[in-house]
Amino acid sequence: MRRILFFVLTLFLLSCQGKKSSFSVADVPDPKTNGGGYISNPDNLLSAGTVSLLNEQLARLDQSGKAQVAVVVLHTIGKNEARDFARELLRHWGVGDAKVNNGLMILLVEDARQLVFETGYGLEAPLPDVICFRIQQDYMIPYIKKGDYDDAFREGIRSVISQLHSGNYVFDQASPEQEPAIDVSLLPPGAASADPPEPVTTDNPVTTDHPDGEIVAAQPFAETADARQPEENYAPAETTSQADSYHEEGVDIGSFVAFFFALILSAVLMHFFFGTKKKRETEKDSLPETAGAAPNEFLRPGWKGLILLHLTAIAVVVYLIFVERQLVGFLKVALIYYIVWSVFLGIAALIITARTRPLLAGKSRQEQWLKMMTVRHRMRWAAVVFPLPLLYIWMKGWERRINKLRNEPYDCPACLKPMQRLEEDEDDHYLDKPQVIEESLASVDYDVWKCDTCDYKLILGYNDLSSNQALCPSCAHHTYSCKRTVTKKAATTHAKGWGIKTYDCAACAFTHDYRFEIPRVSDSSSSSSSSSSSSSSSSSSSWGGGSSGGGGASSSW
Repeated sequence: MRRILFFVLTLFLLSCQGKKSSFSVADVPDPKTNGGGYISNPDNLLSAGTVSLLNEQLARLDQSGKAQVAVVVLHTIGKNEARDFARELLRHWGVGDAKVNNGLMILLVEDARQLVFETGYGLEAPLPDVICFRIQQDYMIPYIKKGDYDDAFREGIRSVISQLHSGNYVFDQASPEQEPAIDVSLLPPGAASADPPEPVTTDNPVTTDHPDGEIVAAQPFAETADARQPEENYAPAETTSQADSYHEEGVDIGSFVAFFFALILSAVLMHFFFGTKKKRETEKDSLPETAGAAPNEFLRPGWKGLILLHLTAIAVVVYLIFVERQLVGFLKVALIYYIVWSVFLGIAALIITARTRPLLAGKSRQEQWLKMMTVRHRMRWAAVVFPLPLLYIWMKGWERRINKLRNEPYDCPACLKPMQRLEEDEDDHYLDKPQVIEESLASVDYDVWKCDTCDYKLILGYNDLSSNQALCPSCAHHTYSCKRTVTKKAATTHAKGWGIKTYDCAACAFTHDYRFEIPRVSDSSSSSSSSSSSSSSSSSSSWGGGSSGGGGASSSW
């Protein structure tokens, strides 16, 4: 009986080991064939918010042509060796562009406690093995040891992107600037370190013998030349002034170039600082907009403001040419537009301030904060580019009002006692799951105010206007972003193209396809634009066909 039990137990263990060792790369879910993306997370070791964030970052990196990165996070790979498994998986999927082999496979195996970077040949120079190891040790392993896989991959991917874009994986430190060395190769030996010779001066004038026998002091050439010039060779003063005036008034070709750039730049600045009108509700199935795309409701000068700007600048130029008789070139036109823009923005700030009270009347503090934050989001760069005292002081006052609207304590509506705002690490307990996802995506930051007397709670959300998360039409949370872009018809020089953008919600899993138009391309850029758009489309829907180069690094914990 014991022999039978031992035999059965042995068979059971061998069958389990056989299943464990039979795990292969084909068993790993390919994100490109399972909804798109770059993250394979079948065991849910990464949160949904982290997966969404990493997919966005890696999509931008892929579209830039720097690298195509696949992230695989698994609990186990059986008896397979992690480094060999990562290399085989990279080749099986074909991560990276087939022409340059710029693929990177990042594999974490939880039960084996292994973290592996496997690179293609094209990444061996921009992402050498030693840098891969340093990224693992400095930015990932410390978090992995604490079981914080989310922060490990957030920081690790940031470091990889920093290395590929700037050549410095230490993204949270400024790289030291090196001063260029002075080329002394053409100097004689010892001259590079020698001090320059001191000029020889003397207080005694040089004397020469005059033909008449007198000794006179030699004078500088300029003085003797002036002394010997006959007085009649000089033009009258009024004639010289008149001749100079022919060279100092009018316009040159640089002024026209400056006007051309001013027309374009002014239109861009007007749109950036003040925005456009809100889209009509009749526009069905249009692309979702983020909170940062909200218009400036206080002031939108539009084309009328542009006309006023250009007429003012042209009037100043005409005055300088025909009244002051000055030459107006590129730099002078640029300076004129800079001054006109500075004055225009100062007046705009005063108008916005005057319209604040009527536009915010009847609004809650949270609504007032959002409308004023929209102005600050657009105008903050104006205070940097045009740092006149008026605009700078106005922006500081505007920011103080915004901070007061959010940070001033609320009175409890039940007992009228002051409420206390909970700390960031405490308020998640009172938020629902979609709100926690919004905070993890950095699209909304929630404040929770609590009354210590009656336990009343007030939850207020404050949008991050720089986030790329739009409002989901299904669950009404800012967890809706574009996950996939596919070009259906490439644009040509004769016709527009079109494509499909697929938006997914990280909170409720709602998904929807939106059609978008691709503008016609010019004759000069038709070939390059067409090829780049098609490659971008293919990179977003499938891997690029790359292969492993054997480079990378591995770490254990």
